[in-house]
Order: sequence, then structure tokens, then C-alpha cells
Amino acid sequence: PGTRPSLPLNPGRVKTTIFQFVRREVFFQQHRTEIEGAENIMTILHANAVEVETNDTAQKVSGVKAVCLNGGRFHVKAKLFVLATGAIEIPRLLLTSNRVCKAGLGNQHDLVGRFFMEHPHLWSGIFIPSGDRLFRSTGLYRVHTVKNVPIMGKLTLSESVLRSERLLNYAVSIHPRLCPDPADHAGASQGMPGMTEKILRHVKGVRKIEGFALNHMSEQAPNPDSRIMLSNETDALGQRRIKLDWRLTASDMRTIRRAQQIIDEELQLAGLGRLHVEMRDDSVPQHITGGWHHMGTTRMHSDPAKGVVDGQCRVHGIANLFIAGPSVFPTCGYANPVLTIVALAARLGDHLKKYMVSFGG
Repeated sequence: PGTRPSLPLNPGRVKTTIFQFVRREVFFQQHRTEIEGAENIMTILHANAVEVETNDTAQKVSGVKAVCLNGGRFHVKAKLFVLATGAIEIPRLLLTSNRVCKAGLGNQHDLVGRFFMEHPHLWSGIFIPSGDRLFRSTGLYRVHTVKNVPIMGKLTLSESVLRSERLLNYAVSIHPRLCPDPADHAGASQGMPGMTEKILRHVKGVRKIEGFALNHMSEQAPNPDSRIMLSNETDALGQRRIKLDWRLTASDMRTIRRAQQIIDEELQLAGLGRLHVEMRDDSVPQHITGGWHHMGTTRMHSDPAKGVVDGQCRVHGIANLFIAGPSVFPTCGYANPVLTIVALAARLGDHLKKYMVSFGG
């Protein structure tokens, strides 16, 4: 953080955590030349995998059928196969590959597509500081660069509080906003989107920054009823489209509401101000969104009755089919998932190097 100090809150209850951000170009520009020049990599663009083909017992993948929008078709043959198209397209491909297994590949226990998770994002609540000096001491909580790395501080709860309160993982960012003291407008906003910006106090005809809006990001508890399914609609390739049934529960919302109450208590004890909590109960707000962090639809578990892949990301019951990506997450925490995705992919790559030996590679 350097010269940008964290808020002086009791770390036994509320802590500051640092988010680091990476530019996405590293994934499709920085290593592109290396990939194009590699003799052992063939990259095929504008092709769509439409079926994973297996032997008669569905215990081994024999190939992948691919189709192009211009009508071209081909098959990919290999010793090992890795699906890495995300937590929505992977379950779709497994469910549509039902030539041998009518319920779909890896779906003998009806788990493919279940436990879809996102990180609920919600703008709600106002932090009213005790004085103007606080606006000059919250630089850590804005996106800034340290040693060429963009970072941002957020508030989170300590591990002991999460356990004692039985809460999910949670973080919140604070953003200077034009907003009034909510005590003057009790119940006016009710958590509706944009209201914290629209209800303004005019000081001598000038809009004054008087508070911070809160942007919450939290964990979603694994829920088998939150899932990806196949719809009866088809796409341009004749493949069944997916149907998403994202389900949040009162337990998920309780974390966001209760976390604000705890942070409010600590802000007041530290003399920093107070937090106006707009959530009145644990119902799911209509304006809640996800973070484009699709996770959990082919979850990892050592027991085939409880997960789609094992500890090495291999689909249970299929010798040479693996999955890379966030769909294998059994839980999702609260933080952006890219670092974990990359770590799991590197780990799987190391495992496959050794695994190839058993296939004569």
C-alpha cells in the first residue's frame, strides 16, 4: 500500500484485503507468437465441438466431432481430451453427448450442470464518514498502480467472525458518491438501483460528496437446484441451447446483510462514521447481478456420487477425459476466479505429462 494506509478497524472483525488485477491481453496476445510457432500445438479457430464420442461402454473417449458455421465438419482424434470451455458450455457438451449414455457423459448421478455458482454483486448501502478528512485517507480503496500492478483495497470479515456468525466469504468496495445522510430520507431508497445517486443534498446549490456507495461481492453456497440444463431450442448448428436456472437463497443474502451490520459496528467504534444498511431482510434483490464468474457445474469430489470429476480433474468413469476451468470448483469463495483457474490448469498440465506415459505417449 505504501503511503495509502488501511482504515484503522479492528482486524479481529473487519480486515482490509488487497485485490490485484491483470490485463487480459496476456492470455491472447503475449503468448500468441509462441503458440503459433510451437510444433506440438495446432490451433483451430471458428470450429465448434458438438459431441464427445466414446466407445460402446462410454469408458473411453474416441474423438470429438466439430462443426463450422460454413458447413465444414471434422473429427479430432487423440489419446487424452481436455474440455476447457467454461462452466456453461462444458455441461452443455456433456449433456448433448448422449449417444451411449442417455443422460449425458459423466452424468450417471445427475450432477452435470448442477451447483452453478456466481459471485453475487450488489450495490446497496451508504457509508457516511464522520468527517471530510476520511475522503483524503481512502486512496487504498480506489484502483491505483503499485509497481505497474493495478490494485484495490476492499473490506472483508475475519475468519473468526465468518465461523462464529456462520457466514459465507464476503468483500465490499467503497466508492465516493454524491449522496445525502440517509437519516434525512429514512426508507426512501429501499435499495433500489441508482437511488443512492439520485437522492442528493444540495449545499449552497452545489452537489457535495458526502458518502461512499457500497459494492458487495460475496460467495454463493453450493446449491444443487442452481443449474445449467438443456432447453428445447436449438442454435444455428442444430444443437440444443442451454437454460440457466441461477438460484440464490436467503442464506446467500444473509451474509451481505449481516456483514454490513458488523462493518457498521466497527466503523462507529473506530470513530470513522456509520453505515446505512438498505437491506431490510434476506430476500434476493431484483437488481442483484453476477460477476461473469461462472463456476461449479462439473464439481470436483473423490466420490462419483457427489462430483463429476476426481481430484485430478478426470471425469469419473471415463479414462481419458479431463476438465479444466472453474466448472470443477466445489465452492467458489468471494474473489475473482482467474488465478485459481490458471493454477488448476497448470496443475492438470503437469499431471497429464505423467499420465501420457500410461497411454504410450
